[in-house]
Amino acid sequence: MKHLFFLFLLPAFVAAQDGGISFTEQPFDALLAQAKAEDKLIFIDAYTTWCGPCKMMTAKVFPDSAVGAVYNERFINAKFDMEKGEGPGLAARYDVAAYPTYLFVNGDGNLVHKGLGYIPKPALLELADVAVSDRSLGALEARFDAGERDPEFLQNFAMALTNAMDESRADRVVSEYLTGQEDWSTPANLQLLLASPGGIGDPRMDYLIEHAAEIEAALGAGSATSTIQRALVNTYHREHRKRSLVAPDNIREYYETEAGPLWQQLHSSYALMYYERKGDMKHYLPLAMDHYSRYPSEDYTELNGVAWAFFENSDDPAQLAKAVEWAERSVELHPYYPNLDTLAWLYHKTGQQEKAEAAAHRAIEYAKADDLDYSDTQKIFQ
Repeated sequence: MKHLFFLFLLPAFVAAQDGGISFTEQPFDALLAQAKAEDKLIFIDAYTTWCGPCKMMTAKVFPDSAVGAVYNERFINAKFDMEKGEGPGLAARYDVAAYPTYLFVNGDGNLVHKGLGYIPKPALLELADVAVSDRSLGALEARFDAGERDPEFLQNFAMALTNAMDESRADRVVSEYLTGQEDWSTPANLQLLLASPGGIGDPRMDYLIEHAAEIEAALGAGSATSTIQRALVNTYHREHRKRSLVAPDNIREYYETEAGPLWQQLHSSYALMYYERKGDMKHYLPLAMDHYSRYPSEDYTELNGVAWAFFENSDDPAQLAKAVEWAERSVELHPYYPNLDTLAWLYHKTGQQEKAEAAAHRAIEYAKADDLDYSDTQKIFQ
């Protein structure tokens, strides 16, 4: 008790945010003691110095007065760099694998709730409400541990876990939930399957492989194949103790055996990934031309990525013309700064300066809206 009393007497430095969230700088043990004494949760912004969304939260959302009013009243607020000091230990303790992550921890050190990524003001206020409600992860887990197995509850709990990237617990709950479902093809069940597909050979993964076309028709191009691809790559490298991608020829038989009717498409996609990471554009560029002619993509981020690769690495007129098509389609599907910038530079490289400047103007408007650096895009006008 003497040590506990001493902790209460330690002066806590509070970083004011001009009406926003006030973050206190204390050791984690001191935060726990304060949380227990005040019967409050600790809100932890788990960040890294290189994380762009972390910087945007600090610049745009945390200083908001309405956010500050709620968080300063309900929580003890703290920030920890997950790569320094106590950060790595906290990251391991609370399974922090993406940044930013927001942890709500009680005075006993138990995780009560969790959030991830860039969260706008309304959603961050909603997160605060959920953290202190019966919808929090801690409350849902207590009901699960007490034996509640109502299908609607299991679905809500499983989705909450997948949204929090708690993969191991989500896998257990999703598996139990879907075992009791006769129809896996409902949109809600398909979302759960994609979020927690199990490993190769799991009934969930078998269903995804068998019904990939129907799933992507319902939920969007690439939704099933990208999930299956991740599982294939992760399983192969774990079972063969490989720390880096292996040559496409060496993994071909594995795809033929495990990927069913999707093996050619997924093996081709794997080869693209392999050569891109190797920086082997001699193999990557012609393979990409062939792959996307046989397996057209409707994923705007994928199209933008391959278009930019051709901008950076090709001077072939036919290849650049195809890259322009990919970039234009990406913008049609979902315009945002990265793909508009790609399109502008491809127009510029192919001698279409008027189109280049028009796309660059649009790109800059999107960049301004998201407070992004657009200085490179401005070079198109020089």
